[in-house]
Amino acid sequence: MTLKENLAALESSVSQLKAERGIGPLQNDIYEAMDDLGHLGQRAVAGDTRVNYRVRSESDLMLFQKLRECVSAAGAEERYRPLLDRAETLLGQIAEIPIPPDGHLGVLAVLRSRFDFLFDQYGFTVADEQPTGMRITRGAVVLEIGWATQSSLSFSMRRGDLGDFWLEDLLYLCGDQRYKSVPQAIHLSTERDVDAWFQFVSDALRHHGNELLSDSPGAFVRLAQAQAQRDAEYVARMNANAGRFGSGLPQP
Repeated sequence: MTLKENLAALESSVSQLKAERGIGPLQNDIYEAMDDLGHLGQRAVAGDTRVNYRVRSESDLMLFQKLRECVSAAGAEERYRPLLDRAETLLGQIAEIPIPPDGHLGVLAVLRSRFDFLFDQYGFTVADEQPTGMRITRGAVVLEIGWATQSSLSFSMRRGDLGDFWLEDLLYLCGDQRYKSVPQAIHLSTERDVDAWFQFVSDALRHHGNELLSDSPGAFVRLAQAQAQRDAEYVARMNANAGRFGSGLPQP
């Protein structure tokens, strides 16, 4: 059977499993695992390129193997073994789906191109790569860069236990007024959108990031201080606006 056919067969059993989930913990665990697998299968059939299907399938397979052990211990093999067999077959098919070489919407190709200076000039290396982005490191400095729906999830940097820092923090530290206009929500729905966004991020990092990327002494401490000051200014501005416009509640 094809992946699509196996998915349809598995989904046909989910409603009955849902009706049985209240019988006990095992039944509930089986329902939730099958339901989650159904959603994963739907993403696979739809061609969602954001998922690392091999890694996800390997993780889910471990879960189903544990469920198989629980089913055997409960003496419920006759009822659930065919379902578990189908689930494992489906996971095997999903695991064969390759990651696009350039990533989701070409994001990996964009990152390799726009952020080449991180590798060539500063000696960063790729610590992890997924269809939506990369984690790159140099010593204790870690950058997370990738496709996301929020700017804070699309770019962050950290060093040790100082916490995560965003693009706005870097711009604020360097007196770049664009920190005020960095959007919280970003809409990267085409390869062109992806390239335009990361051109902006990489330009900011090129112009303002040397001390941080070089891990100069005190650089991240100064960034942490800038972040705290920016946060305090934001809170003060929100409080001022609340006082200006009022709460909208009746006054005593």
